[in-house]
Amino acid sequence: MTMQTTPLLLSTLMERAARIAPDEEIVTLGANSKHRQSYGDTRARACQLANALSRHGIEVGDRVATFMWNGYRHLEAYHAIPSMGAVLHTLNIRLGADDLDYIINHAHDRVILIDADLLPALEQVAGRMKCVELIVVCGEDEPWQTTLPNTVDYEDFISGEATDYAWPSIDENSPLGLCYTSGTTGKPKGAMYTHRSTYLHTMAAAQTDVMSLSATDALCGIVPMFHAMGWGMPFAANMVGCKQVMPHRFMMPEKILDLLDEEEVTMSAGVPTIWQGARAAITQEPGRWKLDKLSRLTCGGSAPPLEMLRWYWDELNVEMIQGWGMTET
Repeated sequence: MTMQTTPLLLSTLMERAARIAPDEEIVTLGANSKHRQSYGDTRARACQLANALSRHGIEVGDRVATFMWNGYRHLEAYHAIPSMGAVLHTLNIRLGADDLDYIINHAHDRVILIDADLLPALEQVAGRMKCVELIVVCGEDEPWQTTLPNTVDYEDFISGEATDYAWPSIDENSPLGLCYTSGTTGKPKGAMYTHRSTYLHTMAAAQTDVMSLSATDALCGIVPMFHAMGWGMPFAANMVGCKQVMPHRFMMPEKILDLLDEEEVTMSAGVPTIWQGARAAITQEPGRWKLDKLSRLTCGGSAPPLEMLRWYWDELNVEMIQGWGMTET
């Protein structure tokens, strides 16, 4: 007899937040206001999305892509798509038309979820995405329009679907996520993440000597959720049940600092250019942002200047944690 043979599946991690912290907030910055919803609501909407995708014909192993900013609907996709056994393919919104065309067809994406303001980028490859059957558009306050065929509004797509889903028990070595890297010669290469590898990475990332993430934190992931699965932070936050704060497309230093301050963020993550911009804004307007809850920042993507690390510690008493990794590792 062997003890503890439960497969390491993402669905168990993503379900945990709704179980232990159903009322904790997911906050997404918008053009005119912030969108707030609980982990309990996020789980229910993720189940609706999974049911809608199943109704469309998505099965275990199928690729479903996202072309989205960091936001509550992207988190719902992070929950629903891998948990139902499909593969979450996070498309880089900054890629050119030729790379997008190649990657979408190489991955054989059947469905794409897209934020409405990004539609013009995808319209560049209209007619070239031979494998794509449906495009689900995540609109905001304003009505959206597109020349792309086979589109449906996200809210219409999930409306009326059941708010529960029987997540399948699959092999823990089954693929969970797919990211393409252009950091090689030739065409972009796809790197596949499994349930097991992501589960172990999530547990490691939250450890004391890494991010030291707990249920009492408020985490703001500025690193894009399409970049190496957002460094695993959406998964780690769900595992511990902490508040999540997302900037969506509003990446200006002042907007980010307002968000960190107003939502009492304790930890955030981004590339060095983000923190250099934030530092410049703070220096130009001393006293505008208190940031008295912020205790640590994770920095990666390129080497942060030592002088910048020292400034954050000396001026704000904020520890900057330097990370390293590649899409394929």
